Amino acid sequence: MSRVKKMKHSQSVSKLSKFLAYVLGKQPDEFGLVPDENGYMKTKNLLKVMSEEEGWRHVRLGHIREILYTAPSPVIEMEGNKIRAVDRSSLFSPQIPIKIPKLLYHPIRQRAYPFVHEKGLITGDSEDHIILTDNTEFAARLGRRIDEDPVLLTINTAQTLQKGADIKQFGKLFLSNFIPHGCFNGPPLLKDRHVPKKPGSTKIPEKPKTPGSYFLDLNAEPPTTDRKWQKKGKLKNVWKRERKRRNSLIR
Repeated sequence: MSRVKKMKHSQSVSKLSKFLAYVLGKQPDEFGLVPDENGYMKTKNLLKVMSEEEGWRHVRLGHIREILYTAPSPVIEMEGNKIRAVDRSSLFSPQIPIKIPKLLYHPIRQRAYPFVHEKGLITGDSEDHIILTDNTEFAARLGRRIDEDPVLLTINTAQTLQKGADIKQFGKLFLSNFIPHGCFNGPPLLKDRHVPKKPGSTKIPEKPKTPGSYFLDLNAEPPTTDRKWQKKGKLKNVWKRERKRRNSLIR
């Protein structure tokens, strides 16, 4: 690698380091990210953010790991499938909000909507909170990270608090432990959905036990004979029979 290329590569690594330090250590809420109590976030969620940002869509896990291997003082550290900023002095924690918007929004997967519609929103095994936002466009952006066509729920915060749920603020985001049933609105469920037939459900006609055989139906009525045709057949050659009879008399 030439000296010029090395300089350009070093500059790109340095630029990426600064961006990651900002995302992970200063304003993760701007990108829909929420760290755990130790400051860690899922690396796959960070990569989804990178794929949305102009100028960083080319970034892959290898580019991030390169910072750890080449930088004299890496600004990030990784543990398993998680990543965090080394300097987290500017990183804030979730707080009790002074004022909560009347409506907040949360995206979910299409396939999860029937269950959520009936049971409400609960956190998954790998999630400690439900991320809410007061901006529908930003909620749609978060939704596209999990589904091509997400369902956007409108949360009534007053009803949510009345039913015992917690809502905290994390920068531009709001976090909740659960959203009870009846505290949100969404599109109507598709009741008459087309259910594809399971493979093998089509009945195959049974083959005869003795292929090529023909069985008489003893219960069937005998075929009827057409007497008109029989009579016509008898009259057809009556003149021949009459000539033979005359010849026999002459002899």
